[in-house]
This record gives sequence, C-alpha cells and structure tokens, in this order.
Amino acid sequence: MRHKKVVLAITVVAVGRAVAAGAGYEALEYGFRFASAIVSDEKDRSAAQQSVLLDLAELGGIEEAAARVSQVEGWRRGIVYADLGVHLAADGQKARARQMIDKAEEIANATEGWQKARVKAHVAQALGAVGEKQAAEGVAVEIAQADPKQYAARSVATVASGSASEPGFDDAMGKLDSLSADVDLEAAWWRTVGYASLARRGDLPRGQRMKALEAARGSASAIQGWKQAEALESIAEEYRKQGEEKKARECLEAAQKIVRPLPETTPVKAALMSNLARAWTRLGETKLPRELLAEAEPSVARAPLIERPALYASVASGFVALNDTASSKRLYDRALGEAEALVNARPRALAVVAICRSLGRQGQELDAATRGRLDSLLAGLKDPW
Repeated sequence: MRHKKVVLAITVVAVGRAVAAGAGYEALEYGFRFASAIVSDEKDRSAAQQSVLLDLAELGGIEEAAARVSQVEGWRRGIVYADLGVHLAADGQKARARQMIDKAEEIANATEGWQKARVKAHVAQALGAVGEKQAAEGVAVEIAQADPKQYAARSVATVASGSASEPGFDDAMGKLDSLSADVDLEAAWWRTVGYASLARRGDLPRGQRMKALEAARGSASAIQGWKQAEALESIAEEYRKQGEEKKARECLEAAQKIVRPLPETTPVKAALMSNLARAWTRLGETKLPRELLAEAEPSVARAPLIERPALYASVASGFVALNDTASSKRLYDRALGEAEALVNARPRALAVVAICRSLGRQGQELDAATRGRLDSLLAGLKDPW
C-alpha cells in the first residue's frame, strides 16, 4: 500500500490555526528553499515542495502557500492547487477555493498518463468540499472507470463523504458499506477514510458522527500491518476531540499492540512510536509517552542512513509534545548532524526538508545556531548530487 497517515488527515481538512513568523513558519520557509534547491531531480523537487506547501496550508498559511505554487513544476502543482481548494473551502472561502480548483483542472487536462488521474482524484475531493456534488461524482466515476483497481474504492469514499448531509447520511454510509465485500487492501483503506471523513463532518449530528466513527473503527481491522495502527491513531484522535476518551484509549492500545512488537529493523517503527507518544500525550499521559520515545530512539540507529535524519526529527517531535525542550533540541540537533553527514546533496536536501517540516509542524522557533547550520547546509548543496 502506498498510503500514508496524511491521507486520513487530508480527506477532511481542519483549518483554523494561523501561522505566525517564529511559530513554525520560518522552518517551513527553509524547508521550501531546500526542496527548491534540488536541481538534479524534478520528481524529488516537486514532491518535496508539495509536502512543505501543504504543511504550510494545514497550519493556516493558505495564502503563503498559494503564492509559491507556481514554483512547483509538473502535475504536482495541480495537486497543490486542488488541496488548497479543500483548505479554502473548509475555511469558508468557497469562491477562492473554486479559483484553485479551476487551476488544478487546467493542469489535469494538460497532463497525460497515470499522473492525470492522480490530479483528478484530488480535484474530485475539492469539488466535493465546495459543494459541487454532481461534478465531484462525475470526476470520481471517470477516474474509477479508467483505473478501477487504483481508484474505484477511493471514488466511492470521495462521493460518499462529499455528498453526506444529515438527510443523505444513510445513503453515504450505504455507499461505504458496499465496499465491505471487497477484500482488497485498497478498498479497506479508503472505506476507513470515508467513514472517518463523515465522522469529522461538523454539520452532521453527533449521533451520526459517532456511528460513522464506530464504522471507521471496525473497518480499520481489515487493514493489514502497521497501516492499521496509523488508521487507529487517526480514529483515536477523532474520539478524543469528541470527548470519548475511553474509546480513544482503546484505539491507541490496539495500535500499540501492532507497533511495539515490530522488529527493531523496521525503519518506520521510530516514527510510529513517536506518533503514539504524541497521541497519548494529548490524552494527558506522560509516563507512557516517555517509555515509547525511549524505545523509539535506539531503533533509529538501525535505519538506513538517509532515513535517520527524519526519524530523529520524528522522535524529537514527541518530546516537543511533552514540553521537554532539552530532549527535543538534542534530537533535532542529532537529526541535523545525520543530515550533514550524508555525502550526496540530493538525499541531504531531502533529509533537511523532513527536519524542517517537523520543526514547522511542531511550531518550533529557530535559534541562531540552527539557522546558521541550515544556511551552511543550503550553501553546500552541489555536486555530487
């Protein structure tokens, strides 16, 4: 499976936390500069730029992200436009969102191959977000017919979550329930995404949202491996927001039973442990998150060299949640040190992008020493790539 945790988060965007200079914004600015400096590989450059801009938008810097979209080359620019449309719609700016969707559609229409369907999938989601249900369904059906294996389940989830109103809730749930007979992992993932999307709909009554969340929890059991843990963490977070602390804890306990036994050689383990630690911290725990982070840190040394900077940054973010400044600074410094040690410029730049994204998402201010290291790293991006 190619999905990541952000899939559940992006499906229905929660906007409202404004970005202020010094509260993560500067770190994301650096991240975008490093992403844009990857001159050797357009694919890596555009993917890194996309990730930073969407982080910026999620933190509330929608206009700041929009001002930089033109620097993203190729089909990924269309995805950024579409996802910005989703953010703007969630922020109540539907006319501005429609402008972004128009730009995304222009790029989709000028794109060929599998990338065209990828952009259109995001366009369908954005159309649903602005309330253009028929248009969203039309695009979703189109891409599902072109590539059923990749997009059939995603299209059902997009249509269901975009068309659900209080009177149409049962129909939306029925669409998602229809995927239950499909044993494909893709179907299980997108069915869960769809239920979780309904649960986040603030315009639905609490009873319906809880019903959708319970369905998401049940659906997640069909997702295999550590991807199930990611889904359970997202569901736990929604339970927490709804005041259902007991159910949130149950989901995190289930996720923990999947993640903790993973072999130490599993590169993603440290990040998963850090995610769990932050989730437990939001529920008021302190001892358990520290135990998880203490387990996570040593496992980073067993990961491939190019992955270590991002993983140390992930563990650092867990200590940020605990307000342990000394530990978070130590690990962010370690992350930068691992990045500085990478010989080739391309993986070094990508590693720093990951670190800057973590700093930005955690609202971390850059001190003079960190800023100096970033400036030095940026100046040193040259052959060999």
